[in-house]
Amino acid sequence: MKTKQAKITVSASQLPGILIEKYTYSAGVIEPLPKHSHQEYQLGISFDCQGEYFYRGAYHPIPIGNLSIIHSGEVHSPSDRTYLPQPATFWMMHVDPSLLEETTLEIADKVNIPFFTEPILRDRSLARLFHNLCLATETNESKLTRDSLALIFFSRLVTHNRELTPKSSQTSRPAIALICDYLQANYEHNVSLAELADLVGISRFHLSRLFRRQKSISLSAYQTQVKIDRAKKLLSQGMSISTTATATGFYDQSHFGHHFKRLVGTTPGNYRISSESSN
Repeated sequence: MKTKQAKITVSASQLPGILIEKYTYSAGVIEPLPKHSHQEYQLGISFDCQGEYFYRGAYHPIPIGNLSIIHSGEVHSPSDRTYLPQPATFWMMHVDPSLLEETTLEIADKVNIPFFTEPILRDRSLARLFHNLCLATETNESKLTRDSLALIFFSRLVTHNRELTPKSSQTSRPAIALICDYLQANYEHNVSLAELADLVGISRFHLSRLFRRQKSISLSAYQTQVKIDRAKKLLSQGMSISTTATATGFYDQSHFGHHFKRLVGTTPGNYRISSESSN
């Protein structure tokens, strides 16, 4: 008899206009949720368990690895199943409608909030962008990384299966040079995408596109490289790893070590030892 109650663990994190939740279930009995609605758009995905919604008068199975979306204010209920035969993880995101309005306005000349006719977004690339944003928020990546991933995801979401007339933009090398100088001078700060956009007076969307077009690298990747370059200098001067991580604006020593090894090819500890032996 299936009587063992499933253990449920929930973790949550926030960005402006966004709430991200991670639900982790053990195998066992679960209690179905009643019909309800949210003021926000609700998106969800699982990579190990098929989902299901009762929505707009019908049941909709959500295949593993596919993104689902429920419109703001629309009544729905999850699956009515009462048992999970194996552990499962679900990522959920609640998005303020004004965020989609702002994103659409940054991309196109007319504000037109997208209407999603189907609750399943069969777009693996979009699902991957969603998951990348969730993971970056969970691991507390830099503001610029999270902001950039959010902008990429929501830009893709609001243009899903439809055409928008893009705003015209002018190439501005001085603006990009100013951004580079600013990131070099503020390597220790957790700079946001909005802060950079305000600095040069263009939208976040067009700044991101313009920067990548001119530098062949994303803003967040450039910022990380600046931080690591500075960290190499500090380590070679004998600064401790923990102090270097803090001085260059990384969340913690583990976060610093991950990015350092990824870009330099060795650990901060090995780099510091090698620098000391060569001095």
